[in-house]
Amino acid sequence: MIEPQIKAQLIKPESYEFAQLQLDSCFSNSKMRPETLMFMLKVAKLYNEYKEHISDAERAESSMTIYAPSYGYQDAHSKLQQKKYKEKMEKAQRKAVAVKEQILQSFKDNMELLMSMESPKREFVGWTAIFDYRAETAGGLKIMGQSLYFLNKDLTEITHSFSDEEMRDVDPDKIQDIYYDFEKELQEVFLGK
Repeated sequence: MIEPQIKAQLIKPESYEFAQLQLDSCFSNSKMRPETLMFMLKVAKLYNEYKEHISDAERAESSMTIYAPSYGYQDAHSKLQQKKYKEKMEKAQRKAVAVKEQILQSFKDNMELLMSMESPKREFVGWTAIFDYRAETAGGLKIMGQSLYFLNKDLTEITHSFSDEEMRDVDPDKIQDIYYDFEKELQEVFLGK
């Protein structure tokens, strides 16, 4: 079931070589569930966007200070440049705030999912398969690839899949950074304030 999907995504499908398959059971309270990974992927992408806006705001603020008046004097060009960078900074800050709200709303919308990970109830929901393979790039270099698949209970259907790139985006350190950066706001979300 998995090999045809992988070959369809390769630049040179004829270069495909199977490497390894790791099959494991998946339970309802696991962090390795498709729903949990989709949530984490969405939040991680939003957090990347948030960090980009924060970085843009900081760069604009830094550029704005270059054109600040010196010794009480500011020429017309410097005034114009300072105003331009101030507008860029404020725009990036507004975008960062909007993305932050989306992140917090995602946590609110997925509260039941997040709480289910803390549940002592362990219900078998299917299988996970980590599938490793080798294939050639467009330049002819043979590299390793890895994908994560979720299968139904009787191993007859792929229910979800995540590429190697998507799995890198669901970096646990990045999720910890979100909790750290938005600690106060997330406490309010979890406490229902």
